[in-house]
Amino acid sequence: MRISYVMVAALGLLAFDASAQKACETNYTKTGSFFAGRTFTTWDVVPNVTPADALKRIQIEGVKSGLKVASVDKDLGMLTLEQNVQFNGGQTTLPWNVLVEAEGKGSKITVTKTTPATYATGEDFQKKSMCGVIEAAAPK
Repeated sequence: MRISYVMVAALGLLAFDASAQKACETNYTKTGSFFAGRTFTTWDVVPNVTPADALKRIQIEGVKSGLKVASVDKDLGMLTLEQNVQFNGGQTTLPWNVLVEAEGKGSKITVTKTTPATYATGEDFQKKSMCGVIEAAAPK
């Protein structure tokens, strides 16, 4: 009987851990509307990674995933990536702005993405892709 109580407690802790949100999901915000255009933003701190290393890793992973580097300012810790998408029968570019700042012994990474009016996208996709940018800064 005692073992079953311990087992239930252990499984409860595992379930709690699995359902816990990442900080980048908790820090996620959306402004604007479908008809006016939207801005999606999130941030998180990656511990024990310098801003220079974080910026470099994010830039590399962005290019690997098909994004284009529009601009980078290593001194300011700013990176703009561009995503080309089909929209209203033509091409449009969605900017991904990344800011990397020193935070203690790590790096605070803020990702902002804007979409034009009537551009359809899901919030789950935005959270996942923007958290992926932040996760790219961590060592492998």
